[in-house]
Amino acid sequence: MATRLLVLFSREPRRQADEKGLRGRAGEHLFTAFALGWLDAARRVDARLVVAAPRADHAGWRRSLSGEEIALLEQRGSSFGRRLEDAARQAGELGGHAVLVGGDVAPAPEILAKAFDLLEKGADAVLAPAPDGGVSLVALPAADLDLLRGLAPRRFDVFSRLSKSLRARGRLVRVVAPAPDVDGRRQLGRLLRRPLSTPDLKALARDALESKAWSPTVAALPVPSRPHFDPEASRAPPSGS
Repeated sequence: MATRLLVLFSREPRRQADEKGLRGRAGEHLFTAFALGWLDAARRVDARLVVAAPRADHAGWRRSLSGEEIALLEQRGSSFGRRLEDAARQAGELGGHAVLVGGDVAPAPEILAKAFDLLEKGADAVLAPAPDGGVSLVALPAADLDLLRGLAPRRFDVFSRLSKSLRARGRLVRVVAPAPDVDGRRQLGRLLRRPLSTPDLKALARDALESKAWSPTVAALPVPSRPHFDPEASRAPPSGS
């Protein structure tokens, strides 16, 4: 079996919480729990966790995941898309199959296992749509990593554009179940209405939502209605995006 890599593309938990308007210890603890949940998910499928973060965040990651065996990559680039592309290329140099997921995505062990299974069965690319039309999990072949360059956060057409671009190149694209992410308090409230991987994670999410130590300058964006995605879709482009 090829080497499996899970790349967590993220700021360190404290800064992640600040950026999402969940400032304070409760928000930091929540995103630390997200990272630990992905670490556990990686171990379940014999994958290695690699964290891609700005160099200034590496010390924070070592503190948050103290005692855990992780590798750190430096995020490099002038835009979100260029940093994501570069992180994927760095991971590709390590060999094997690399799956990238955002640090604001709730741990989803079943989705990760499915992604690796599809890659090893011949899929060229695997995508997990986010409820707002973005992408929460992505695995692309090296020849298509340039498509990541134009991605931007908080855009409702990311999944549609990326999947169509891949299919236009003749790639076999497989889609796994949507993976919810947390861009702010509104998305966190929605996350609490979904099943989470552990009861502890749900309690941490509730604490972060109820915490008073949040930044009013970081507003949650409105979320478009959630489209329907077929987890077993192959080459046909998604509809309605």
